[in-house]
Amino acid sequence: MDNLIRILRSFSEGEEDKAFTENLVEILKGKVMTDVQRMYERGLTFRDNKVIFPPPWESIYASLKEIGFFKRFIPVNFGGNRTNEENIYFIMELLGYTCPSLGIIFVAHSRAIDLILAGKDEAQKKKFISRLREGDFGAIAMTEEKAGSDATAIEFSATKEGDYYIFNGEKTFVSNAGLASIYTILVNTRGKKGGRSLSVFVVEDKAEGFRLGVLSEKDGFKILPTGRLIYKNCLVPKHNLVGDEGRGLLLALDAIDKGRILLAGVACGLGYRIFDEVFKYSRKRIQFDHPLTTSQDISFKMSDMHTQINAARGLCFHALKQINSPYYRSASSQAKLFATQMVTSVAQLGLMIMGGRAYFKDNIISMLSADARGMEYLEGTSSMQKMIISRELFKSYA
Repeated sequence: MDNLIRILRSFSEGEEDKAFTENLVEILKGKVMTDVQRMYERGLTFRDNKVIFPPPWESIYASLKEIGFFKRFIPVNFGGNRTNEENIYFIMELLGYTCPSLGIIFVAHSRAIDLILAGKDEAQKKKFISRLREGDFGAIAMTEEKAGSDATAIEFSATKEGDYYIFNGEKTFVSNAGLASIYTILVNTRGKKGGRSLSVFVVEDKAEGFRLGVLSEKDGFKILPTGRLIYKNCLVPKHNLVGDEGRGLLLALDAIDKGRILLAGVACGLGYRIFDEVFKYSRKRIQFDHPLTTSQDISFKMSDMHTQINAARGLCFHALKQINSPYYRSASSQAKLFATQMVTSVAQLGLMIMGGRAYFKDNIISMLSADARGMEYLEGTSSMQKMIISRELFKSYA
């Protein structure tokens, strides 16, 4: 991890809170990396609309709260310590290196924060942001069975009656389902298909008429809570509407753009962890009286791995510089596309170098490779990213 921090500092131009980084690294090294494999083996259970993590989750959570980790995602004017986007990205690479599931948990959490902050109601922001600052988790729910990449096909209905909206519908593939106390949900408020019918609401997990549906076990991301949100005649106060009715898709897309860069950061951290594990193995593994690292074939593969990781990281830092520019959406999609394809490629090279040992489930590379395969499906598939990039590219040339 020390090498990763040095590399990140060479890319970064922002000011870093080194004391916070040292505290975070101590937790990640001492509590997360030592137990993540055991946590993955035990997995998650669900009870009463809540997820139950295996030990030592409670200890990790308490330690993160103690160092003010949750405040890093909150702007200063809401009592947080969020200074710049590079610092958030820095955190995501560290989480991706130690535990990709944990990284994605906080990508989803940060997206919910950004979505709430995009609203106009200051009382609403203070109410929910204060809870997220103090350790409650957030989540964003967009996907439905018939509305994945095409958000305009969302059918989840929210019908206004007096001071409330009545929610009926189901969201699926929701990261942090059962962990979040605060959900930001994209719903249809006008009863017809189209982007202008969509609105965003903040809904608490204790809302009457809400229940959690559990999805099948995943091949990777074993401690990333993923599930379905099911609402039946659920009353949501009208002041939980984020921004204006019918403007929800635009708000959600802006939050997703930021999420893509952070997800790409998790992928870069995961890619470097795979490289690290393979490098340590190759130095110790003796073949033909020499370490594997002396083999030109192996050393070339590892050169490819390191080059791909740094190329992806370069795209991420480029995208961070494009925030608030016309090229931001394209840059964030390029970073996400390349980084998630990179980590799949790096994982495959790692499996080849480690040979038969990597085929066993209890091998760290096998576990990390399962996580790597899932990265391309999050925050929009690779095909979806290509569609966004081409659309933005043609628009800029037109």
